[in-house]
Amino acid sequence: EDKLPMNVVVRTKDGVVSLLVDEIGDVLEVPDDVYERPPETIPQEVRNLVLGVYKLEGRLLLILDSEKAVNVSTGAVAT
Repeated sequence: EDKLPMNVVVRTKDGVVSLLVDEIGDVLEVPDDVYERPPETIPQEVRNLVLGVYKLEGRLLLILDSEKAVNVSTGAVAT
């Protein structure tokens, strides 16, 4: 089954940006006590774009730094 591409619109300091995504999941409420800093096992180039993770049952929910992700997608360097 071919899924149609979807966009997520985020507001950054430079304006509104649309990100093309493969899938949009459900909105989740997660408890603060399962939040952690990005683990060292995540590759550095990904860890630079992640603010933190929530350890959920059987998976990790990564919190994307949208400012850095937009800078990477437009050719700016994320540090």
